[in-house]
Amino acid sequence: RFSQTALVQQLAPPGTLSDNGKQLTMEITAVLGNWQGQVIGGTFPLLQRLGGSKNSAVFLTELRGEGSRKAAIKLIPASARNAETLVSRWEMISGLSHPNLIRLFHTGQCEIGATPLVYAVMEHAEEDLSQIVPLRPLTPAEAEEMLSPLVDVLSYIHEKGLVHGHIKPSNIMAVGDQLKLASDSIHAPDESGARPRELSVYDAPETATGRILPAADVWSLGATLVTALTQHPPVWQESPPGELILPEPLAEPFHTIVRECLRRHPGERCTLAQIKARLQP
Repeated sequence: RFSQTALVQQLAPPGTLSDNGKQLTMEITAVLGNWQGQVIGGTFPLLQRLGGSKNSAVFLTELRGEGSRKAAIKLIPASARNAETLVSRWEMISGLSHPNLIRLFHTGQCEIGATPLVYAVMEHAEEDLSQIVPLRPLTPAEAEEMLSPLVDVLSYIHEKGLVHGHIKPSNIMAVGDQLKLASDSIHAPDESGARPRELSVYDAPETATGRILPAADVWSLGATLVTALTQHPPVWQESPPGELILPEPLAEPFHTIVRECLRRHPGERCTLAQIKARLQP
């Protein structure tokens, strides 16, 4: 579905840095270049750096006991206080199963040098949407092919009583010819520390309160759809306040879907079922 080969460069999940998080971030930055060749948990070799952020690192690894398949391993600095919480969440995610959800195979804790880390070993994706959008917008047909499975997998997540909380182009990936949504940010709506540290246009306004409900995922889906179709995210006009400005006109049914997703009040947004109905009237 996408034509650029790359693994998603994800931000660290919220609530993973300890009180001395700045120090850990400096340590991660300082030693990042030396991590290649390390073996995590005695099992997962760090073969090649694929991406990351100032608070995380993503490497290529392999599942040796499963036909030496490629996998990705994400490493995040964490304190003893919150490492158990994050590992527990990732263990819960590993029990989820949907054809459009990136599989999470293993998780645990380790150290590199003096840096305590948590890690997640997940399905390796060759492509992500954030790499293709700067080059060209998706066609309406491609946008529909993207949106339909995203609605399906989000419906599955919400039916489990969970939310994604981090939908954006870089978390929409392709494994082979199948679209998949990154899974490592999934959490319960009332999970402590679930709010992203820095909000973006992909985060619903109510996310600032720290409680992320399913309606917030609908907002993120709408903002991502705008970006995919126009190469630019939506913006909000200051005067009159709350007026949504789209980078360019959208064809139906995308125009209506976006307008109904990007309503300021969560209760006024459309549901995933309504989006599905508009795609298949």
